[in-house]
Amino acid sequence: MFNEGTRSIRVAGGPVSFYDRYVTTVLYVERVFGGEVNTITVSNDSSTDTVCLSFDGASLEGELGQGESVTLNTSTKSSVFVRGTVGNSDVRIWGW
Repeated sequence: MFNEGTRSIRVAGGPVSFYDRYVTTVLYVERVFGGEVNTITVSNDSSTDTVCLSFDGASLEGELGQGESVTLNTSTKSSVFVRGTVGNSDVRIWGW
């Protein structure tokens, strides 16, 4: 598979664009995009808290340390659940 050469990959946006600045709690809270997106970027603006991400509100999909960001290429997600380990931390979320 890897020795077959390079291929172009196209990342396509979903039918909506989304942006939200959110303050975390210690419980997962669903942030609804208002439609389906194919790419999600989450930035943890906290200098003291770890942010946890989930797509079902129970299963941990990823953690962001202080000041970290992640971009996830997904397939038709309509929301993401976010929580902080301490809470009261700023998070920015983009979706497209």
